[in-house]
Amino acid sequence: MYKAVIVDDEKWIVEGIKSGVHWNSWGFEVIGDAENGQEALELVKALRPDVVLTDIKMPVLNGLELIKRGKEASPDTLFVVLSAHAEFAYAQKALNYGTFGYCLKPFEIEEIDSMLSRLAEVLNARKKENRHSHIPDLYEAICSGDMDVVKRVLQQSGMSADSAHPILPIVVQSSKAAKLQQNIKHLSFQMSPRRFGYLVHETAAEALLQDISRAHQGSMYSIGTGFPLSDLTELNTSLETASLASYGAFTTGKPGIFSPPPQTNPLIEEILKNISDALSRKDRVQFMSCMNTAKNDFNEGKFSMKDAYLMFTALIYHFFRTGVSGSGRMFEGYEELSYHFGHADAMIDYLVEHTLDYLENQSNTIRSDISHKTIREILKYIHDHFTDDLSIQGLSEKFFLSPNYLCHLFKKEVGENFIEYVSNQRIQYACKLLEETSNPIKQIGDKCGFNDYFYFTRIFKRVTNMTPTQYREKQTQ
Repeated sequence: MYKAVIVDDEKWIVEGIKSGVHWNSWGFEVIGDAENGQEALELVKALRPDVVLTDIKMPVLNGLELIKRGKEASPDTLFVVLSAHAEFAYAQKALNYGTFGYCLKPFEIEEIDSMLSRLAEVLNARKKENRHSHIPDLYEAICSGDMDVVKRVLQQSGMSADSAHPILPIVVQSSKAAKLQQNIKHLSFQMSPRRFGYLVHETAAEALLQDISRAHQGSMYSIGTGFPLSDLTELNTSLETASLASYGAFTTGKPGIFSPPPQTNPLIEEILKNISDALSRKDRVQFMSCMNTAKNDFNEGKFSMKDAYLMFTALIYHFFRTGVSGSGRMFEGYEELSYHFGHADAMIDYLVEHTLDYLENQSNTIRSDISHKTIREILKYIHDHFTDDLSIQGLSEKFFLSPNYLCHLFKKEVGENFIEYVSNQRIQYACKLLEETSNPIKQIGDKCGFNDYFYFTRIFKRVTNMTPTQYREKQTQ
């Protein structure tokens, strides 16, 4: 039976439709009703009905908003508008929101019967087209560990798992379920409004993955795979692994199929350790270097959503703990973090924005006497990236100036040439590290952007009139 919900602020209309329409004849049952759009939206979220018949003009939340938000919460639900003749313009607008159709008041019961006939036809065709069982209770059984229910559903669907026929869980991040074309035996279930799970025998997994990819072509789809299993007690763990992998498009910024990430990642531990050190010493340069490294690592697929969430919560918690005001907000879980930012780069930019004010560093203050807008932007970029491999050619391309003109303008505005300015920034930072850390001098040179130890010591002595070793010894006297 298909599930239906009726929404109208006039109770007598609801009761008349419930009692007068031949629901069972068309394979429907009414599972709920509501008197305003807000109540109806809660029903849609909780019950995920196949069909909602709704009035337009209602208190709290009108029918148009209900349709819009209801489609977001339950993409497969079909909406039918119950509208008076005077509200015909609203009914037409509702069609733009993806409404299936409308019935004009005052309507005859036969009119609604006719609508149910067409709805049943579409729903039957949809079921036949997908050629798989959509089991809403399967996910709940997996999460609760009710393996008797899971085993029964698999057996009834011809999907039993054993050593000869292991099952592979797949999770897809998308706003709607895929409309598959191939006749591949599998089970599907909705895990959340934007996550869909699939169970398929390992031998058919590649074909199903390609079919799902084709169905989402042109969108930022993200598909995660778990590990194959023959023991159903491992199903929940493998599904969670696939779910974590399905955030691959968030971490890399590219759509695709993603394999399970490693259980532990020493790279994220190292990044977080360096970030913590930078924050404790209010070292803006080290912090920016860590965040730029993190961006590259995310884009190269070295970090998972678990790592992203760990980085985000660690930084936000640091600000809560230190009492820094205006330091952002927490997000509840991977899905909320993914939905809010869309891509790890945006998350990192957010963290940088909320951190730089905390990292006060006088050596990075741009001189107030420099008024040229482009030069100020270039200086800001240098202050955040002087440990990188900077060049006049690279800056000229980034800021759309010819190399010769940039050299001339830089010298005129700043009073020293580009090489001197960058070298001075690096040496100032080297002095800070020599004072605040016990890192080896060669390592400090590397961190400051000097790849050659002897060149570093020569430039350091030219600027400070002493070697790095002599400078460190002087600080301890």
